[in-house]
Amino acid sequence: MPAPQPPPESPEPPPQQTCIQTADLGCLSPRVFQQRRQSLEENHVGTNDFANQWGLAAIRAGRAYAQLELAHGAGTEPGSGHTVGLIDTGIDADHPVFAGKTVTEHLFSGTPDETGEETSHGTAVASVIAGRPSAGFATAVDAARGVARGADIAMFAIRAGSGGGPYVPISLTGFDDADDRWAARITEVLGWSNGVRSLDFVNVSVGFKGIVEQYGEADLRASLGDTIAALAQAGSADKTVFVWSAGNGHGDPCDAADFAGNADLCVNGVVDARSVEILPGLPARIAELRGHMVAAVAVARDSDGDGYYEIASFSNRCGVAADWCIAAPGERVRAAYFGPDPDDGTPGAQGAFSPSGTSFAAPMVTGGLAAMKHVFRGQLSNTTLVERLFETADKSGIYADRGVYGQGLMDLGAATAPVGETAVALGERVDGPGSALPGSRLAPGNAMGDGLARAFAGHEIAAFDTLGAPFWFPLGDLAGDVPRPSALARLRGLMAPREDGGAPPLRPRLAPLTKDGRLRLGVLRAPAGADGGHLALAGPALALGAADGGALGMVAFSTEGVAGRHPTSGGALSWRPAGARLGLTGGWVAERETVLGGGASGAFGRLSGASAFAGIEGGAAIGAWRLGAGAEIGTVRAAARGGMIASVSPLATSAFAVEAERTLANGAGLRVSLAQPLRVETGRARLAIPVGRSRDGRVLRRRLTAGLAPSGRQIDVTVRWHRPLADGGELGIGAGWTRQPGHDAASGPELSLLAGWRHAF
Repeated sequence: MPAPQPPPESPEPPPQQTCIQTADLGCLSPRVFQQRRQSLEENHVGTNDFANQWGLAAIRAGRAYAQLELAHGAGTEPGSGHTVGLIDTGIDADHPVFAGKTVTEHLFSGTPDETGEETSHGTAVASVIAGRPSAGFATAVDAARGVARGADIAMFAIRAGSGGGPYVPISLTGFDDADDRWAARITEVLGWSNGVRSLDFVNVSVGFKGIVEQYGEADLRASLGDTIAALAQAGSADKTVFVWSAGNGHGDPCDAADFAGNADLCVNGVVDARSVEILPGLPARIAELRGHMVAAVAVARDSDGDGYYEIASFSNRCGVAADWCIAAPGERVRAAYFGPDPDDGTPGAQGAFSPSGTSFAAPMVTGGLAAMKHVFRGQLSNTTLVERLFETADKSGIYADRGVYGQGLMDLGAATAPVGETAVALGERVDGPGSALPGSRLAPGNAMGDGLARAFAGHEIAAFDTLGAPFWFPLGDLAGDVPRPSALARLRGLMAPREDGGAPPLRPRLAPLTKDGRLRLGVLRAPAGADGGHLALAGPALALGAADGGALGMVAFSTEGVAGRHPTSGGALSWRPAGARLGLTGGWVAERETVLGGGASGAFGRLSGASAFAGIEGGAAIGAWRLGAGAEIGTVRAAARGGMIASVSPLATSAFAVEAERTLANGAGLRVSLAQPLRVETGRARLAIPVGRSRDGRVLRRRLTAGLAPSGRQIDVTVRWHRPLADGGELGIGAGWTRQPGHDAASGPELSLLAGWRHAF
């Protein structure tokens, strides 16, 4: 038999995410998050919980617990906030494993309260679901741990037989006698409420002998019609799930005469329980019970070390109910004991023991469903949780034998982790169109600064895996960092060649500059780095410009088709009469894929923007210094399409720069400047962010208005010294100080020192 392959790891967090928010540890990088999750999982596996309850490791509960703790905080107990129902023999509510939780008990007519004169089957089963040993319990170290230890319990007590003796299937007459009673019980269970909660999951580890193959649909409907009708829950928007123990009949002594018409189920005097028993097997015969009825067969411990938990010798197999059946640990399961003292027979002893049976596989499944309900914040319907449990079960190796293991071995770790790629829904339903979370990004340009990050802080976005389950991520992780000029860009600014007499701040340069009125093709270069105004959005662009030699200049430019550049087009006019100290500028910039240099992708859709701006510029000579100043204001109309951004209001923008330059000895020059790069002054975006789902698969969205104005105002102060060299080159040295870089009020000042040498060949 080949060794089983480990289940695939859940997908890594989106590679673009800067961090993943956790309850106690803040925002962790994806790598650290993975390490922390693995560490928490290993810690759980190394505890008494897992040492005593081997089944927790078998179903990979540690992975589920780790994910819960990272999301909700250390000490989060799986199943918290949910109540699980049981139909069983009763419960010792005072048993220490139930300390601190709410336990209610209802005794059906004729059912006595358990006193501990006999071993309490119901107490043991309930502890596998929600056992939580208290520190003061004498046997706390080896006591039972439940799969969903944070859940509360609602017990519905019935009389039940011992289950021993030869295997004698129930007759149709026996069904007739039990039908009314079971229908009434189920109806009462379904109607239970504590004023806040009803029951999503009910564990039933009791039932009738008889393999479902022996009974046809017509006979079952005729004899169990009321019970079937009650279980069907017609008209219920979200049906309660019943989890049944499959039966322990395999290998029991039998008489073939008791299996009329199905003698092959009793072979050589022992039962061949190739299918589950009657009640857990009803979905195989009754269509309206499919989807909210689960049968649990039992697997044994891995005794030979091959990595497989094989079907327990006593357990019924899934058989004809394979589509609605799953395997879970059921041999020597640690459970709470309430019954006669093992030493002297005194009634009412409390402790722990290790019973076997599908009675204990079922609560593993029921507790797992309650933990899943907790993980997914109650947003998945009960039937959807069952589908997910089945879909994520381990179907490798021996578990591929559907006749034995049905849907496979329960894997709670896989059931609570993303299946496939997580995507942000763009439509009304989780199974509609979506965009992959890793490719969803809203990257601000420098003009927006930290506006987006502040607007997104504290908000979540829900992404859905391929099965429609929600997973939550901090929305702020999808807002890109504000771009900062690189050292190379600053150096280029330092060494940028100067036109004769310089150019006023914010005035773009067209090389070669024309003064004869003829059109000339060249390259538009805005003032270096962040000192530029609105035309800096185009960056180096192909341009066509002209100047009349007097007051008027014009330029048209485009980056369409230029590799590595966002498509941007526009034009500008400047007017400054000869000898005037002041001039006017104006123009427009059309961005086809960005807004103020910022872009969107994936679930944020696509952005485009059109900016119109006007400015004033001036210059004067004071002694040896040439002074220049410029300021611009603008308005931007942005369009969003195909994503979560519903609309963007008009944005108001500004930029200004002041500069002084003088010539020194030997042709050297000194230039001092103060500038505010382009900044959004007012504006907002409206988004519809998916934050979860309804139980019927509709996407739940939260309307978010995001202010796009940053918290701070970046001011750049620079000093540049340059000197021509004898070989025709130039040496430059510069220093820069930036206040609130990225327009972020929380950013500390930055200081840069640069030196460069330029030589033209």
